[in-house]
Amino acid sequence: MTEWNVLTATATQLSRFLQQVHTTSHDIVQAYLAQIDRHNRAGLQLHALIAVDPTNALAQAADRDRERSQGRVRGPLHGVPIIVKDTIITSRALGLPTTAGAVAFQDTYGRANAPIINSLLDQGMIILGKASMTEFCGLKATCITAGWSAVNGQTQSPYIAGGFRPDDLFIGRSGPGGSSSGSAVGVAAGFAPLALGTETSGSVCMPANRAGLYSITATQGSVPLEGVFSLSRDFDKLGAMARCPEDLAVLVQALNGVDYQPSAGWKDVSVGFVDPLVWDAFAFQKSPDPDVEQQIVGYLSSYEWAQSQIAQRGGRVAYPVELPTMESLHYDGQSVNYSVAFYEFPKLFETFCSMLEAPKVHSVSELIEWNKDHASVALPPPHTDQNDLLETLKSPMDEEKAAAAKAYAQRLAGVQGIDATLAKHGVDIIIGPGDCAICAVAALAGYPTGMVPLGRLEGPGGLGQPQGLMLISRAGGEQKLLQFMHLWKEIVGDWKAPPLLT
Repeated sequence: MTEWNVLTATATQLSRFLQQVHTTSHDIVQAYLAQIDRHNRAGLQLHALIAVDPTNALAQAADRDRERSQGRVRGPLHGVPIIVKDTIITSRALGLPTTAGAVAFQDTYGRANAPIINSLLDQGMIILGKASMTEFCGLKATCITAGWSAVNGQTQSPYIAGGFRPDDLFIGRSGPGGSSSGSAVGVAAGFAPLALGTETSGSVCMPANRAGLYSITATQGSVPLEGVFSLSRDFDKLGAMARCPEDLAVLVQALNGVDYQPSAGWKDVSVGFVDPLVWDAFAFQKSPDPDVEQQIVGYLSSYEWAQSQIAQRGGRVAYPVELPTMESLHYDGQSVNYSVAFYEFPKLFETFCSMLEAPKVHSVSELIEWNKDHASVALPPPHTDQNDLLETLKSPMDEEKAAAAKAYAQRLAGVQGIDATLAKHGVDIIIGPGDCAICAVAALAGYPTGMVPLGRLEGPGGLGQPQGLMLISRAGGEQKLLQFMHLWKEIVGDWKAPPLLT
């Protein structure tokens, strides 16, 4: 049997080993379960996974091995495990509850799997566990810490010794980012080679950035979100994370049936970089430690280096390129994705509850009261607030206003924003710093986003946390994003595991 390392193995490598009969799915799952035992609740106490059912996972692996021995291989990722964010509904048959991070849904199962889960199973993949997340994707309280939920506590970055710093901001540099925190940390920590997440605005790419991963979110609507806990019908998207672009391409193909081919070379690449001083991180992502922020300033030299590397290899680079500011995308003085999400959430929440077996609550108002009645576990200090849930019941919007706000933002961010910038500069991709807000522009447009690794914050106070490059493209631009990632890997090399785990 071939030896391999859970911290560095890719899904495509594991698939090749399985094809060559150098390992089995049973042995692969056992190796990941052992790593989960070492560091999910014990060891570094990463709290990346909310639920794992070893017996069920090993049974899935045995079935996939038996099928392979009989000559039945369902797809290129047959027998390869994946973790999925705990927003994606799973049935009792998989042994994995669906909680969205809330104690009110602890031990609650879906009436049926979400279609995306069945699609993965039909491809022969193994659902290994449910990834932790910011409770209700952050729509519980205004300053809920990224990666925290009442069910699973605080998800920790495998790069940060000592974990999240108590004096840091709620999406501060010492945290894993959110809301798909566990999906990113799980892949970085060697709990699985692949993960699915969801995002309304940056919830896949930002955690992937802080985990040093490659990620992609699909164009809004291209992958069905039926059976997925959602904040917004029009802004939510599914996303994938992996250690290499080849894995992403195969996984996205499994999700939407499109075969993504690598680029012929750098001559096919044309990118525009935004000014990193204009497109900085949100204020609530920054650190109160000036030494850490000084390392971010040092990151700018890596940002310039990235531009030069692309140009030296024959790619076309435009700098700087412009995008509409977040303030210019507000409607009636409010952030559109949040104001629309607050309006849509109560109905979407009721739909979510209806897809579960015997939920304890059926509406936002019932949830609020349930949390009050069980405050010791649902609202533990310092997370005693549920003001966002309360605000969803007071939304001043109606269907007409929500439709107008969405149309306004989608037009300005999409056709008049991203599309206009791509056309003006003759590029296919817009690139910004890993923690910057260009993902929010893409979210409003419903366009795909990507993340690639670049470097780490080293030096005094630098934490050692990864920082990458954020990518956005036009609607249906996943092919261009994946082609760029494939070439980018030639520059930065193979993925490197977190030093705390090696």
